[in-house]
Amino acid sequence: MPNSEWYGALEPGVKLPGGHGPGYYLKRVIGQGGFGITYEAESFNGIEGSANGATVAIKEFFPKDCAVRGSDGITVCARPGYEEEYVSRLSRFSEEGRTLTALSGCDSVVRVLSTFDANNTSYLVMEYLDGMPLYKKAMELGGRIPPEELLPRLPKLLLDIAAMHRSGILHRDITPDNIMWMPDGTLKLIDFGSARSMSQDKKTVFLKFGYSPIEQHITSGQGPYTDIYALCATIYYLLSGINPPEAVDRLDNDPLRPLISLGVALTPEEDAAILHGLAVQPMERTQTADDLLRELSPVPAKARRGRGKPSFFRRLADRLLGRGRA
Repeated sequence: MPNSEWYGALEPGVKLPGGHGPGYYLKRVIGQGGFGITYEAESFNGIEGSANGATVAIKEFFPKDCAVRGSDGITVCARPGYEEEYVSRLSRFSEEGRTLTALSGCDSVVRVLSTFDANNTSYLVMEYLDGMPLYKKAMELGGRIPPEELLPRLPKLLLDIAAMHRSGILHRDITPDNIMWMPDGTLKLIDFGSARSMSQDKKTVFLKFGYSPIEQHITSGQGPYTDIYALCATIYYLLSGINPPEAVDRLDNDPLRPLISLGVALTPEEDAAILHGLAVQPMERTQTADDLLRELSPVPAKARRGRGKPSFFRRLADRLLGRGRA
């Protein structure tokens, strides 16, 4: 079946060499974004840690704004006048792919198995995820996810995002589309197409309405707090069913409403933690994922003895943070 609905996508059955590892047969397009095309594929020589014929996801660097297919229908070429831009972005994509392979210990981040170059572009070989994006999970549950369903799943995600930041990577595109709800109920962060190293002084502008903080409208001043804003905007939407206002519209007469005022069953501390992560000015915002986890669960479990059983979320956070141990 032709991939006519996906701009520039390779056809099913195309064989990719896989660099020094196995080769891959492409089966179908999973999705396409501004930075590339993701395919479901099958290895034909096996893959390290997997049986022969393992199903994987392969992301091909194919930026729609500056790339086209060559005459063979496979090779990727820069659009005329975009040669330098294409080479620069391809280099960054390859570098970030290699860096992400080091995050294999972060269970909440999609696992990058390998990278390879072919067809004048670069490919990331990733684990194939049989889950659903969080926005679809919210729709399945009537438009929002209850706090008791969402909050207990956040501690592990936050700890792995903190580890990602310590490795020097910013995701820069955390949205309800880019976190998967897995069949076992865990969360998995995907789509690192706009990820950048914190060591880069200048970063490209990449925006998602309601999820991009004020500093992302310019090319500098981004840090872990940039992802924190996007994550808290995602949490805000999932709990309320309402997209947060665009950051630039919040500079004067901020219309953002507390979640409790929207009928979301949170404690005042939980509501305040999410709003702190959504502070417009970067230096007034929660700075790290570890900080956000602490603010979402501020009181160690042992300090609440006699006040009723602590929530599962807080007990899990206490354990992950090493708190509440007598």
